Order: sequence, then structure tokens, then C-alpha cells
Amino acid sequence: MLPGYTEALERTQADGRETRDSSVTERAVQAQVEAREAVASVAKAAKAQSGSGGVLQVVSGAKRVGWAAYELQRNANHLVQGVAKPPYITTGPLDSLESRKLAEGVEFQVLYDRSALARPPQLEITSKLVALGEQARVIHVAPTKLIVVDNEIALLPLTASETSVESAVVIRSSAMLAALARIFEDLWRFAAPFSPDQDPMIGDNQPSEEERWILSLLASGATDDTIGRLMGFSARTAHRRVRELIARLGVETRFQAGMQAVKLGWL
Repeated sequence: MLPGYTEALERTQADGRETRDSSVTERAVQAQVEAREAVASVAKAAKAQSGSGGVLQVVSGAKRVGWAAYELQRNANHLVQGVAKPPYITTGPLDSLESRKLAEGVEFQVLYDRSALARPPQLEITSKLVALGEQARVIHVAPTKLIVVDNEIALLPLTASETSVESAVVIRSSAMLAALARIFEDLWRFAAPFSPDQDPMIGDNQPSEEERWILSLLASGATDDTIGRLMGFSARTAHRRVRELIARLGVETRFQAGMQAVKLGWL
């Protein structure tokens, strides 16, 4: 799980009515904005205080960061929560570890940045892990990678290149850890359920992964402006895409489109 921490490790170890629902989605947007700001604040504070010892420990070097991610999860007793997003290259060791920990009864809640599932191997791996018991959800743009174990310790990246996490901070029980746990909970609450069919369009009658995301927002009553902000579209483009999907589904309203998509198994 949590691709991005294991590049070097791999080398060394062979939801009422539309108005109400729209309000929910607006809170989702705000939650994502607040999460990015909070993560930046926590990371800044961690850099400033890491030299003083205590609850913070900076880990430097891709190899050491990989081992830290592995060891934190290996020692998990009941819950691992994480956010997965690029950069990453390989995930083998952590995927195998998660399989074993799931068999031991450890709960895994993984929030995937949409781009993290763009690689077919990762989509396949995630599908297998979900079949084993992983709870997975998808967010359009995640603010950062993150691992929180047993609500007692976390790993948060500090610096990264295009292919690896170069440094991270280990955060133990503290106000910072509580803040990170709250960030994860807010993002998790508003994320879309993972579907193994979130791959690009399969046949003419199946929606693309991007269309699935728009449909999930429609199901929650999102406005065109909200959809545009979440998807990186202008309001006009969002409106056009929504009207196309409504016509394609043969319904009359935005909310009906979302519900019809659920009935068809598109969400």
C-alpha cells in the first residue's frame, strides 16, 4: 500500500435533497483546501522543531524513508490509515506486508489520489488488496502522502523528487499527530468509494474514470461551479460535461443522473 515510500526499499529487499447534498459537497471542497493548508503548516512546524528531539524525528534519504514506512506498518496492531499519491516507482514490499497484516486482523484505510490509480499495475494491486479487506477511497487531488498507524505515530513527507521521497518526518503522539489524523478523517469522509473499474473507458457504454468522478459529484448534488473547481474545469466546461452525461443516461435532472449511474453500476 501507500506507493511512494518503497523505491529504495525495493532495491534493497528482493451522500436528502439536492440543496442539502450540494452543501455537503461544498464542505468537501473546503475540507480539501483546509487539508492542504494544514499539511503545509504541520510540515513547516516539523522542519522547525525536528532538531529539538521529542515527538518529531526527521528521516533523510529515500532508503531510510522506505524502511521507516515499512517498519511503522509492520508494527501496526489494529489500524493503518494512509494517503497514496505519486511520486513512486515500486510497491512490492509494502503490498506484501499489507496482505499479511490484513490476514492478522489489522484494518487498512487507504485514500488514493486519482493519479495514483492511473498506472494499470497499481489499479490491479489495489483491487486485490480491497478483495483481501482493505478499505479504499479515491480523492481527486490529495494534499500529500501520509501514513498514520494506530493513532499513535505518523510519517509525513518533507521533500521529494519526481521519483522518490527524499526526506520525511516521523510524528509521535502530539497535537501535530492529532491534526494529521483529523485531516485524514475529513478527506476520507468526502472521498469517493474505490471501484476496480475506475480505469479508462471500457467500451462505448462505460464511463471513463473522469466521468465516474463527475457522476459521483452529481450524486451528492454538486453544482457546476463546484465540479469545475474539483475537476480543474471552467464552470462552462463543467456544465457542458454534465449536460452530456444527463443526456447519455436518459434522465432529466442532475440528481437523477447520479442515482441512475449508481443503478447502472457506474459508481
